[in-house]
Amino acid sequence: MRILVTGAAGFLGFHLARALAARDDVELFCVDSFIRGEDDAPYRALTAKPNVTRIEADLADESAVAALPGEIDYVYHLAALNGTQNFYERPLAVIRACTLPTLFLADRYGRQERPLRRFIYAGTSESYASTVTRFGWPVPTAEDVPLGIDDVTNPRWSYAGSKLHGEIVTAQAARSHDYPMTIIRYHNAYGPRMGDKHVIPDFMERMRGGRYELFGHEDTRLFIYVDDAVRATILAAETPACAGEIVNIGGAREITMLELGREMMRIRGLDREIELYPSPLGSVKRRAPHLGKLQRLTGFAEQVDLEAGLRATAAYYLDGRTEALLD
Repeated sequence: MRILVTGAAGFLGFHLARALAARDDVELFCVDSFIRGEDDAPYRALTAKPNVTRIEADLADESAVAALPGEIDYVYHLAALNGTQNFYERPLAVIRACTLPTLFLADRYGRQERPLRRFIYAGTSESYASTVTRFGWPVPTAEDVPLGIDDVTNPRWSYAGSKLHGEIVTAQAARSHDYPMTIIRYHNAYGPRMGDKHVIPDFMERMRGGRYELFGHEDTRLFIYVDDAVRATILAAETPACAGEIVNIGGAREITMLELGREMMRIRGLDREIELYPSPLGSVKRRAPHLGKLQRLTGFAEQVDLEAGLRATAAYYLDGRTEALLD
């Protein structure tokens, strides 16, 4: 199988690419512009594998997309400019990175001579924010709820609004070009090499400096360890019943940010008072996915619990243990 992964130097893209590259039946093309992804030792080790081709390209440039390899079987489109701080500080860059590549990729691979077996688009749980906050929709939230944009003037919507746009593009390109697609809405995947500007690595970095500060302590989320998120992604991509579907991917345990902070301190043997701060403007108080569809269509079951996942993440961020990502 010829598989193309965009955003392969990012967090989920990297771990997904590693899993795919380990398969004997895969020729893998890893694409990244390094707008957020890292050209570090683990990525260089991944792209040095004999069945992997490294491509550096700005996917917001239509000519760069046109130059990508053809005759692809699966496109996993994970490229985006993520990170909560980026939503507020670099909203135009977020919009550019999350809209134009989807348009160009969906059209380019819809026109290739070889029929595309699946176009997989990485959506986001941020898409549910307006539905839950403004309309009080039930949580856990299923894939079929209506979506909306709460406030176009709030820069936080630079990401979620762009991702909503990408879902529409993906669905309508699949219809126009007659190829199967799957939209995946990730809910708080975490793990080693996830960068910064996310609650878990940010808190761990503050722990390292002896600062125990937490924002949005009453907000609740479900977290899924990256290995589980990757397994669920590949299952959704290769399960025939998931063609044409939108599928939530997330963990099973809902937890407040305060509980999460205490759990991160507990696994490191720390007992300190946490300074509590309010959530950023526009943050959803409760976010949890309904996972019945994922389980029914693919048989997916979570394998890594929160404690084990946080220990592995802490080993990377606090102990500098990167050797597991170099094989």
